[in-house]
Amino acid sequence: MHEEGLRLVVPPRTPSRKLPVREGHFGVKCILVGLSVVAVVVVCFAVRCFPLPSSPELPSHRILTANPIIGIVSQPLRLCPESECIASSYIKWVESAGARAVRIPSNATDDDVARILSSVNGVLFPGNGIDPSRVASFIYNHAVALNQNGTHFPIWGTGLGMEWLVQLELRSTCILDAVNANNMSSTLGFTRAATTSNLFGFSAIFAVMGTQSIAAYFHSVGILADRFDETPALTSFFRLLATSEDRHGQVYVAAIEAIEFPFYGVQFHPEMNAYEFDEDPSTNSIDHSYNAILTSQALAHFFVSEARRNNHRFRSPQAEFAALLDSSESSDLAMPTSDEILLFNSTL
Repeated sequence: MHEEGLRLVVPPRTPSRKLPVREGHFGVKCILVGLSVVAVVVVCFAVRCFPLPSSPELPSHRILTANPIIGIVSQPLRLCPESECIASSYIKWVESAGARAVRIPSNATDDDVARILSSVNGVLFPGNGIDPSRVASFIYNHAVALNQNGTHFPIWGTGLGMEWLVQLELRSTCILDAVNANNMSSTLGFTRAATTSNLFGFSAIFAVMGTQSIAAYFHSVGILADRFDETPALTSFFRLLATSEDRHGQVYVAAIEAIEFPFYGVQFHPEMNAYEFDEDPSTNSIDHSYNAILTSQALAHFFVSEARRNNHRFRSPQAEFAALLDSSESSDLAMPTSDEILLFNSTL
């Protein structure tokens, strides 16, 4: 049938019965097929020229625990001398990043604290209005030793907790000055060190804190930036990452990180943006905007990601369950800046 390659010999035509064609049917079908082809071409072009954003890169460091647990130091309650407390917002904050929380009593023995530290993956120093306790000092020194021996063990300090980090490193409480920043939301003034820091390099969302008054402050004392810069024992150990101004224009330390250790401190309260909603005049400056919630969550994720880098764990599932605070009952005895607290007997 073929001549000279592809030449086709057509047989004689034979009469055939013509099939009826519905008016317009063939034209519509051709149009639909054509549109389908165009759609496929457009999609292929779009995918090639405008690829979908890839997932955020996972941390390059090794993850040693998928279920981190954070130890939170409980604080004496002024209204009840027999009691200690933890604001529920701190627990919710670490839980928002996939961690769980246990209590570290402020009057625990060194042996008890050491046992807890071997079971948790990081420690949170919360805000309050007291000087560093003996337990806080033990935790700090123990964490330094752990990190020096190759165990990545983070400490996060919020508010007074950041002040504790500075005071414990200085071994002095005389670094604080009076500031007027109680019940105040402010922007952050980022330093040059912030651009290469572990903390603020974690997420691009932190940039909004430089232009929007998101950082929630509740303190009447702080560390003035000038005093920080003039104290070699601090500048050799911590990087100053950000500052804020009080109502009188005084510039004070807002965020720090240790140079060689995973110790991080912020004078503001990221847990409040997402979890404190009291409209009392003493707390009504807290920003609950979308960006405020995102930055709160990003800070929690950063801290918890640091805690994932060691393999500490409780000796048994039973011991872990008994220590966890996720099933603890909260108290209706509210603190001035907390809607909800967990109350503990200070003798336990």
